[in-house]
Amino acid sequence: MAEAQTPSEDMPGMPMTEEHRSRLQSHYATLIRDLETKHLFPILVEKGVLTQAMVEDIEKTGKGTRQDINKGLIEFLQTREDRAFDVFCQALRSQDCKQGHLANLLEGPNGVTSTNGTEGSPSAFPIEKYREAISYYYKHQLCQQQPLVSDEEFILDVADTFTTIDILPYNSRRQAYDRQPLESVAHIFNPAFNPNFATTARILLWGAAGIGKTTVIAKLLTEWDKREVEVLQQYDLVFAIALRKVRRSQSLVDSIFDQLLSEDEVLKKEELANYLRTSDRVLIILDGYDELEWQPEENHDIVKLLTGRLFPRVSVMVTTRPMCSSEVIAKMKPDTRVEILGFSPDNIKSYVLKYFGEQASKGAALLQKIGPTLLNTGILSVPILLLHVCVLWEDDEDVLVMISDKVCLLYNLVVTCLVRRYGKKDRNPVSLEDIQTLLHGLETLAFEYLLQGRVLFSQEDVVRYCGNEFRILVQSGLLKEQKSPSRTNHVVQFSFSHKTMQEYFAAQWLSEKLTIDEANRQEILHQYFPTARMVQTLGELLVFTCGKLGQKAKFVLHYLLEIHNMYDVQLVEEDFYNFFTTGKSKRQWDKDIKLEDFATEDDLKQQFAGQWNDYPHVLLTYQNYIQLFLLCCHESGLTAQFAEQVFLRNTIQFSGANPRVYSVLSHMIATEQSERSKKIEHLRLVNTQNYVLGPVLDKLDQLSGLTELNLRQSRLGRHTPNCTIPRRLQLRFKYRRMMKTFEDDLAKAPALLARQLPLLKPLKKLVISWNDLGPEDMKPLLLAMKDLRHLEELFLSGNDLGGLGKDVADLIALLPKLKVFKIYFCQLSFDELLMIASRLAAHCPSLELFDFQLNPTQPDESTWIGEAEMETVRAALRDTVFVPWGAKKLPPSEP
Repeated sequence: MAEAQTPSEDMPGMPMTEEHRSRLQSHYATLIRDLETKHLFPILVEKGVLTQAMVEDIEKTGKGTRQDINKGLIEFLQTREDRAFDVFCQALRSQDCKQGHLANLLEGPNGVTSTNGTEGSPSAFPIEKYREAISYYYKHQLCQQQPLVSDEEFILDVADTFTTIDILPYNSRRQAYDRQPLESVAHIFNPAFNPNFATTARILLWGAAGIGKTTVIAKLLTEWDKREVEVLQQYDLVFAIALRKVRRSQSLVDSIFDQLLSEDEVLKKEELANYLRTSDRVLIILDGYDELEWQPEENHDIVKLLTGRLFPRVSVMVTTRPMCSSEVIAKMKPDTRVEILGFSPDNIKSYVLKYFGEQASKGAALLQKIGPTLLNTGILSVPILLLHVCVLWEDDEDVLVMISDKVCLLYNLVVTCLVRRYGKKDRNPVSLEDIQTLLHGLETLAFEYLLQGRVLFSQEDVVRYCGNEFRILVQSGLLKEQKSPSRTNHVVQFSFSHKTMQEYFAAQWLSEKLTIDEANRQEILHQYFPTARMVQTLGELLVFTCGKLGQKAKFVLHYLLEIHNMYDVQLVEEDFYNFFTTGKSKRQWDKDIKLEDFATEDDLKQQFAGQWNDYPHVLLTYQNYIQLFLLCCHESGLTAQFAEQVFLRNTIQFSGANPRVYSVLSHMIATEQSERSKKIEHLRLVNTQNYVLGPVLDKLDQLSGLTELNLRQSRLGRHTPNCTIPRRLQLRFKYRRMMKTFEDDLAKAPALLARQLPLLKPLKKLVISWNDLGPEDMKPLLLAMKDLRHLEELFLSGNDLGGLGKDVADLIALLPKLKVFKIYFCQLSFDELLMIASRLAAHCPSLELFDFQLNPTQPDESTWIGEAEMETVRAALRDTVFVPWGAKKLPPSEP
């Protein structure tokens, strides 16, 4: 460290200017809230702005809280010489502090930079001219949405239609560390919500088909453009590039000018390129990596931007479907990864009411209709599917009688509805035969271009497949005429209303081909889906195809099983089920065995350090394959095919799966009411993003052979701790307080489980840890457990059992086979723990482990039992019982 500069108390230099004091004062609230001084003080001392004595005085400000210290620092800085402001900003940007966003706020749009005054530097760059140009485009093009392609007059502003969606941050090991719904996508850029945020941000945002990725970007651009969200003002310019519109021959700057900036001699490409090389106040968004129509080479600007070899100081955000996330991760090494999970029930309600606007009664009637049938299936968590349901309801309120949670059926109804609408308004009706000809051409175009990864088509392409009458497809809403991808080279292009609609029509073509060419079906499937990776890449196509084929899809499911039963995949399956109980993977997948046809290289190399939230990536890839197989079975009405595969292991196991999976599982259980259902021994449904287990819980009684029920962290309750939470548990509870779901559903969940538990008499292991269950929830559940006399393992950690010590003790007296009992952080007092320990000693001779850490000494207190209390409780137990404490680590499989 360089020698500290000693400030002169007598001759402090030029006082801080009014402008700099004003900037500190205008962002006072943000600085007090967000500032971290641990690494800041040493730099300010080293640079001569403060002395160590001054630091000690500042740290004594008020009560010495972080906010008090921040107040003391900001007020003291305003008394220092003017250079203190610049040093303060430089310190915030340092590698140790990593708070450059605060420096950006203080310096404003024309912040101080090291290249000030040089040609092409940020200070000489006409920021406002560029901002005005892209702002106009965002306001009038991107942020104005036409939900119905066939209704050009129905235009909605994204700010009026977009409701909050649940976003799931991941850490660098791809573990979901802090699930929470963010009220604004801008919170991704706020360290208060995203501790991984870096000054030069590298953000990956992914989500399933139709989940709303592009809408999220539109909302982000709207918030940035209005200049109302403080954290977004760290970016002077935000360039959102639609990758489906980028040509291979274009540079990144070419794409920016082509899509966002008009031909204007004042705005020059070289000028922009020079600015991007030096500025850290720019965000570039690459939207739709999965829609890029060509594979970029290592020297292409897109890859160079992702790898940091081009414009290394700008921040980058990439959106994609999950199938391309590993490829982006390998290139980009993102510091922030977020997953869009779709609409929660509250979001659904808000969206429907906004869609129908002044027709509030119509929207309310739709919500009443879908509540008991579709709300918990997961199908409406996908915004594009919810939009289609609204369209159908608007057209015919009787149509929902025909809707189930089968996606293909929903799209069948939507297409029929759109064609019927066109027929009603067409003054010169087209014959049904001509419509069918057009649709057949559309199916061929959809399939062939989907295989090429293309979602945009020229007018010549459309005419070649659909003929000169193709405008009927546009007027009906099946095709959408895109605004020119280039503002400098206008061309006419078309796309489907959404990529899922293209996949639907492609599936119609494929299902017909498989039906007609029956003799070569195996070869056709192998041609288009040769590997497990390709199956997942074109997964939505397969789901729609199975829906089209219905019961005839058995050969498709058999083909998927053939891939699944390959030797390498079987090894992954074995590890998938073993990992859940051991918490360890037996193999180094990137070294011991080659799985190029199953997962990407990055999937295989992903490191993993625990099972609290998810599997290692290669095992998660296996789950995704099984999930796809299950959806294909459901769409075709052949759930027995999946049941046959499941019963080979006698285990149903999903972690954080697509919400639709749980609805489909309930259908499978209900349909397969046979001896095979009774063979299911293990049901593990953990780490769900919302409460989605209702349909499965309702069918538990049909799994009469169940010996293990694991519902860890599955949103069964709504209780929040009323005590001071230890730091190590704060993140686990933070997001749960913010989860949005219908209160009625949450109120029903514990009661539903309590009603089913007594029917599961063979149960040996029950896990309901970390479900936010309060005393009012747990009391009936404890009563229900009294019928489970064969229980050997019982996990209740993370729920509030305050005041229920006697109920727990009474339960224990009825469980003579109990071997493992965990009530970690359950608000049980020391006296209650002693009572429970006595019952364990008297009635559970086989007990091996009793974990009761982080419980209070007295009811409603936050003073945790210490070593003395732990020893007193342990002394009441048999000598053979292991009591985890302090440095003694829990087994890795701890639920």
